[in-house]
Amino acid sequence: MAEKIAKKIESKTIVKCNDLEVIEGDINSPLWVMEVGDKIKVAMDVDEYIEFMEMSKKLLKENFELKLEKAILSEFPIDYDDVKAVVLEEMKKNNDKSIDEVVNKIKLEHPNLFYNLDLDKIF
Repeated sequence: MAEKIAKKIESKTIVKCNDLEVIEGDINSPLWVMEVGDKIKVAMDVDEYIEFMEMSKKLLKENFELKLEKAILSEFPIDYDDVKAVVLEEMKKNNDKSIDEVVNKIKLEHPNLFYNLDLDKIF
């Protein structure tokens, strides 16, 4: 069973405790603080771990989407969805660049996707 769960959570380490000693607390607690040699480890129930990882992935995706939206909208796009598609395609090619760098590159290469606001002429 441990092997199946290890594959599901993409772990290659399985530890079996033969002489488990509970120093403090309840063995049925969903979260454990463990002493392994001179290191401290944290162990949690599998279902809680999976839920935590899914929530973390969701938050990372939301964070990315918000940063992307902010970077694009700050450059005054004519059509947000068109710019987003071009930016995402460029990010696939150059995943070492930041969102802002990619948006600026797209604005230079495809100025037709953005409004040209010359604020000096307005004021």
